[in-house]
Amino acid sequence: MTRGPVSSRDTKRFSPAFRPICSLCRSSWKAGVAGLAAGVLILCLGAAGLPLMADGMNPPPAQPAAGGDDFAQYLVDHQADLAPFFTKNADDLFRLGVPMLMGILGWAIFFTMLAGWGIDVVMSRGFAFFFAPAFTELKRSVVYATGRLFLSFVYNCLIGLAIVFSLKFSHAGIITILAVLLLMAVALAAQMVWVLYLYRTSFFLSGVFYLAIIVVHGVVGFLIANSVVGLQASGVTTDFVDRVVTPKLQAEVQSTRGELADAESARNAASAKIAELQIQIGQAQKEQDQLRGEIEEKKKSDIYVFGRIARARAGGNLNSARSQMTAFLAQFPTSPLDDLARAQLARINDQIAVEQAQKQQQEADAARAAQQARADLLARAAKGGVTLSEMRQALIGKTRAQVSDLLGPPSNIASDTWGYRQRMILNPLTNERYGLTVYFTEGAVQGVDYNRTGGSP
Repeated sequence: MTRGPVSSRDTKRFSPAFRPICSLCRSSWKAGVAGLAAGVLILCLGAAGLPLMADGMNPPPAQPAAGGDDFAQYLVDHQADLAPFFTKNADDLFRLGVPMLMGILGWAIFFTMLAGWGIDVVMSRGFAFFFAPAFTELKRSVVYATGRLFLSFVYNCLIGLAIVFSLKFSHAGIITILAVLLLMAVALAAQMVWVLYLYRTSFFLSGVFYLAIIVVHGVVGFLIANSVVGLQASGVTTDFVDRVVTPKLQAEVQSTRGELADAESARNAASAKIAELQIQIGQAQKEQDQLRGEIEEKKKSDIYVFGRIARARAGGNLNSARSQMTAFLAQFPTSPLDDLARAQLARINDQIAVEQAQKQQQEADAARAAQQARADLLARAAKGGVTLSEMRQALIGKTRAQVSDLLGPPSNIASDTWGYRQRMILNPLTNERYGLTVYFTEGAVQGVDYNRTGGSP
């Protein structure tokens, strides 16, 4: 359902920011004057403001490199080799390159906005004819196109300022993208409100109309930008390479050369140090070999050999000490230690003789003790007074021959068992006397038990 012309009651429902625009709608001659003034303002700013802003952001002019076009082509042909350079200087190149792009796109945006004003007039008339018949007058289309032109100019300027100020931050690219997206969202909302206000259509129809406006403006802007950029891109790119890329690349080359020179100097110093260390290592190795030879010679000396023999004697290895001392007397017959060696050899022989006598005495004492224990065991066995545990201690581990030598022949013999019927074993719990059963495993006694054959006495 359509509505009539805009009234003062309608304007009161909008914010004070739109009231001057509503007054502009009610006065067609004021709309024309405002459109003309906006066009002149855009023309002035587009022709002078953006290029000046781009020049202000660039560094002072450097001496142009000879063969700028050839150098630019060189950059293109060696992108892979120069990738580390561009990666290292990405932030600086971005900050310095954005004003250049703004200088080129400023003219494209300017001509697109002027052409878009006429397109907006025509498309708004058609939109009103089909969807808002009550608002088909030319005056309203001019007001819509002029208002949209003014809003586009304002937001383009704000986007340009946001880009310029974003270049001061460390992450300029990310901040610039976020600022542009935010301002574009606000611009889109403002343009939608402008359509809704002038033509009173639904939100869906207004959105479709504004989408069509964006598509048409995009096509026209692409055609205009293609022509403008094609005319200016070569010269601006060459100027950017001469003013920005070439000085940085030259500085990078000089820095790399300095680093290479420092690295070469450090390498030469390290090589000299390595050579000096190798000489020192060779000298140390030579001294070590000489010291090892001296040690080996010392080991062959009479005093060293005599000390080694003394250590063997102190350790109790008398037989080895005696043989070494005998060899010492044969090896060093003229040594000043010869008399001392002979005296030591005599003492070693005496000590060995004493030890052998002591050993023989200990063996004789042990044999007599064993013989006495054997005789005592046999005497008590004859009286039947040996306990089973005593017999086990006497027989475990002995062979058949040793058992036969101690107890005599058995009364009965099995494959692994000998039996003695003589009642030689006393049970201390019952005071009964039994014979003896001996168990062999692999030829040695492994067990002893009572032999109850024959009963008790």
